[in-house]
Amino acid sequence: MSDRLTLANAIEDAGMPRDKAERLASVLHDAFREGVATKADIAPLATKADVEASAAVLRGELAAVATDVRTVVRAELQAVRTEVQGVRTELKGEMALIERRLLTRLGGLIVVAVGVLIAALRHWPIAGP
Repeated sequence: MSDRLTLANAIEDAGMPRDKAERLASVLHDAFREGVATKADIAPLATKADVEASAAVLRGELAAVATDVRTVVRAELQAVRTEVQGVRTELKGEMALIERRLLTRLGGLIVVAVGVLIAALRHWPIAGP
């Protein structure tokens, strides 16, 4: 209550009527009491230096995690490349085998076709004049 009276007296000394000064002092006192933090309120809060130190630690941890992720991704990418290369080599081998089979069958077909043509021509009567 003495803080409120002291404030009211200061406002009255500044030239405001006593009743208005008391009302204003009462409103200001209530607002300060509810909205102003005390030293005890602020003490448990971290200082700016603490926050910056924590941020630096977090940045370092984030950089380490990013490095680990890059390492893992590169290793996985290399494993995928190796696997793709193996599949590619295997496919080339199978394609070469299929090519040989097709050429063999095509060659056999040509031989059979030529044989049939020769046999047909041999048995075909030649019409003469």
